[in-house]
Amino acid sequence: MSEKWETVGKTKPAAGKAKANGTSGKVSKKQEPKIYTMEDVLPASSVENMYQAAFNPTPASPKNDKKETNGTAKAKPKSTEKKVEKPKIPSTLGQAVKENLRVEDLKNLLESSQTRFPDSPLLWVRDVAAYLNIKLVTQPPTEGDILGGEPSTALTANMKKVINVMLQKCSDSMKETFFETCIANTAHDLSKGMCVTGWRILTQLLAETNPTLVTAHIPRYIELRNSYQNRPNVGLAILWSTGQAGNKSLHSGIKVWLEIMLPVITMKHYTKFVVDYLATLLSTHNITKTTVLNKPVMDIPNFLTVQDTVFIVSTQINKDCARSLKDQYPALRAIAVAGCKNHEMFPELLGRLANLSMPDQVVDTLDLLAICLTATPAALVHWHKAYTSHLPQSGQLLQYLDTNWGRFKSALDVPEFHETIEAFEDYNQSVINKEGLALASQGCTSLSGKMSTPGLPWFPWKTLSFLLLISTASIINLDCQKHGSFSLSSTGQFLRDIGQFDRVVTNYQVVLDKSMEGRHWADTNLPLYAEQARRVGGPYYDVAQTKVGEAWVLMVQGWGKLEVAVKAGVVKVEGWVPGAQEQINRVGQAVAVGGKAMWVRGQHVGLVLQQGAVDLVNGDIDWVAVKANAAERAQVVQGQLVAAYNYVQVQINQLVK
Repeated sequence: MSEKWETVGKTKPAAGKAKANGTSGKVSKKQEPKIYTMEDVLPASSVENMYQAAFNPTPASPKNDKKETNGTAKAKPKSTEKKVEKPKIPSTLGQAVKENLRVEDLKNLLESSQTRFPDSPLLWVRDVAAYLNIKLVTQPPTEGDILGGEPSTALTANMKKVINVMLQKCSDSMKETFFETCIANTAHDLSKGMCVTGWRILTQLLAETNPTLVTAHIPRYIELRNSYQNRPNVGLAILWSTGQAGNKSLHSGIKVWLEIMLPVITMKHYTKFVVDYLATLLSTHNITKTTVLNKPVMDIPNFLTVQDTVFIVSTQINKDCARSLKDQYPALRAIAVAGCKNHEMFPELLGRLANLSMPDQVVDTLDLLAICLTATPAALVHWHKAYTSHLPQSGQLLQYLDTNWGRFKSALDVPEFHETIEAFEDYNQSVINKEGLALASQGCTSLSGKMSTPGLPWFPWKTLSFLLLISTASIINLDCQKHGSFSLSSTGQFLRDIGQFDRVVTNYQVVLDKSMEGRHWADTNLPLYAEQARRVGGPYYDVAQTKVGEAWVLMVQGWGKLEVAVKAGVVKVEGWVPGAQEQINRVGQAVAVGGKAMWVRGQHVGLVLQQGAVDLVNGDIDWVAVKANAAERAQVVQGQLVAAYNYVQVQINQLVK
């Protein structure tokens, strides 16, 4: 190194200068003193470091980091300390609780936090969550079950008790703040890659004690979900946290699923969780397609949204998830409509039937409409009003009822439904060339043929029995008048022949005597009782008598006012629909004419019966003709009975099959 630095020293230029002057390069030591350079005085390593620091400030490699003093290197002593091994991170949450968590430590932490901040319960929750986050770190991180389960189940009963006692000391409003804080901090810490097991545990415990904490502030959680929507791990954590309300409350779980989870079902990162949560929620509460609740878990618009999601939106998501969603739909529909007892559902479903394009959704809607008809009579009223304006949809419903008549026969084979179908048939006959008319007419005709006792006339047993009683009394009266007395009449002679004359006469005399006694008692005692009531009641009796008279007057006045109101209503209807009053007058005239015709017909029937009775008494009846007519009538009745028997047999065979 010293030779290298000598080339830049002063000796060579001096020699060069001397050579240039023509003198010899050799100089005696006495004449020129020796000059010492930096290389001669300092060690070589020091000189090298000096120039390197001046012209190349880059530090030397650690491999050559050796200290030299006076040209000699000193060896660095080897470290005798052993490397500290890092603690092994638990792989499961149960193992983490067993190794790192103690009930006493948790109690001491809470006591210390409550002592320092007695009026700040929110700080208690933060301290507990931070402690659990530190102690329950696992590798890989614990995700938690969809509904219930881990991480809260990993804690012991005493640990849960300590935390629940702390939560019970707070008001409901503070618990709502706790829950919102837990979900917000879960999202915040998870976005930074931190452990959030403590926040999850507190979320579960709060939701178990009060599930309505979630539903109280759903708009806030929707806003939080939207802010982390593009970060799937954080978004799923928010869905998981809000969904814990369904562990103890079916209604809260359904509400969270509808308003927070369902809007993101088409996003591929959330689809599976949304579908799996619904399946878990229904299975947790043992909901099946045969479950019937007293009250629906959702309103009609939300149910229509669910129906569209199942049959339309499901075509845009994963096939396995779509299949699973359709499998859950029957159970979800059962609790969403609660037996279709809400009659307002019928017009809603009937109105949207024309806009449906998916065959499965059309069939499902028709089935719901049929169930509405069986569940509430008000649905028939809605159908009456909407039939003319929704004729194609009504035709579809009639065809569906006809196809599934065996299922709905027991509930719909009633006079009210018969009258409805008859009214529909009358309307169908009054219009032509209207859309859906052929389908509706065919459905009405087919249903009319399947209803009970088709083709068999209604037999008026009560009316005929009453007429038979009157006819018998008239015949006996005419018989007695002709022969002068009951004992000489044909009826009396007949009773003697069968040995019942004395008994009938005795019973008749008893009835007559009792009737006379009752009339005599009424004539004698009723005035006394009335006088006694007047004397006991005093002015109240007179007031009651006056009120009865006033009630009669009011009834008469009410009838008059009713007539006036009807006339006013007719005039008002005439203003809305010109020509309505004329139509009403025509209907009234037709009713009057019909009533008059019925009265004339009744009189004619009475005269015929009277003449028949006279002929019977006089012996002018042709019993041969009567026998022939009776035989003919008997054959007709027999034919009707055989037809009825065959019909019943066919229906029984269908039920057996």
